Amino acid sequence: MQVARIGSISRAAERLNIAQPALSRQLHKLEQELGVPLLVRHVRGVTLTQAGTLLLDRADALLHQFDQLPHDIRSSEDAFTGHVVLGVPPSAGLLIAPAVFKLFRARWPNATLQIREGISSLLEEWLLDRRLDIAVLHNPLPLDDIDITPVLHERMVLAGPPLETDRPIRFSDIGTVPLILPSLPHSNRRLVERAATQHGARLNLMLEVDSVPLTKAMVRGGIGSTILTYASVARDLAAGDLTVRQIHHPPLMSTISLGTPRTTQARWLLGELTGLVRDVIAELVTSGAWPGARLVASRPAR
Repeated sequence: MQVARIGSISRAAERLNIAQPALSRQLHKLEQELGVPLLVRHVRGVTLTQAGTLLLDRADALLHQFDQLPHDIRSSEDAFTGHVVLGVPPSAGLLIAPAVFKLFRARWPNATLQIREGISSLLEEWLLDRRLDIAVLHNPLPLDDIDITPVLHERMVLAGPPLETDRPIRFSDIGTVPLILPSLPHSNRRLVERAATQHGARLNLMLEVDSVPLTKAMVRGGIGSTILTYASVARDLAAGDLTVRQIHHPPLMSTISLGTPRTTQARWLLGELTGLVRDVIAELVTSGAWPGARLVASRPAR
């Protein structure tokens, strides 16, 4: 490039601080590799051939791209235009989704986030079908091709009609209470059924209802009680719409996990969204906005 701009091999050699014969040999070698002459040599110096002009133009463009590369890398997050799909269960989604969406738009304004709501068993199916990139799951089963990472534990409580007793209840005495529970394979129903089998308790199932709002309405109407996470009934308790009884001996614990399809190719935006969801959950728990929950301790790095 110096030879082309100065128009002289000898002066270009001086500018580059190399010997003229060495520079001439490099130019000759380049012409041999390309199979075309790049310079027309004459007594007053050199001029570019048509091929030499094309090479100079392409080289200038490549050098400009190289110079621009650090800036492009530093600003790549803001300019990222990827797409990810997040699945959330109804109650936990009300806590998680608004904060995740706001932070996502602020960090990656040109990327798109789609949020789908469903019960955990449905979210598990969508993960397996690759209709979700990441899902927040209640008590997921081990799944082939899905990575499951627990993030928090929360206590389940017995929610009954208003003005009923709020005394704690042993899990072994749950059978004395008429229950309104979701149908299988709902994750809450799986959890309760598994605990009943482990501790020799019999469930007094009054009604199967899959909708949490409808279940609460049935409970308020005095039809029965239900078992939900404390976070999902905290507002109802504060408003006096439900009575909450702690379950003990043993306590019934629910686990929130993040599920992502197992793949050989890592996606940068998915990894960033996974970290964002974990951060939002951690902030909700530590601030008290997710009552009755505690974070799962992170595994030490190996």
